[in-house]
Amino acid sequence: MKNELKHKLYMGFRGFMMRIPPLLSNKGAKKGENSAKANADCLSREERSVHHFIVMKMAVVKDPITTELIASEIGMPKDQVNQIIDKLENLKTFIYRDDGKAINWAYPLSLEDTGFRMTASSGEQFFAA
Repeated sequence: MKNELKHKLYMGFRGFMMRIPPLLSNKGAKKGENSAKANADCLSREERSVHHFIVMKMAVVKDPITTELIASEIGMPKDQVNQIIDKLENLKTFIYRDDGKAINWAYPLSLEDTGFRMTASSGEQFFAA
């Protein structure tokens, strides 16, 4: 079966929707992919483990995750957890704190209703970030 779906990208400008040429939209998508890979490559083992913990905990708890919870459950000093969380948030790829304190968005999960519901293999449901 052949896929006949055509992908088109539009951008709003002064009340009009203008189509972005495929050459430019493909170039932008590739740039975004490379940027995400570069962000992931710059993480240390500890930073990856903190992000992984946040995602796994968020899927179960379904409440914003605090630095205190992370530090106590991972057994890492709170100052180090704060530094890691600041770095993950500054990369604008991994986490977001709506109130500046507790994490309510950790790629690929969101506690906010994004309109994209996901179901894990365990049956738990959550929203995609």
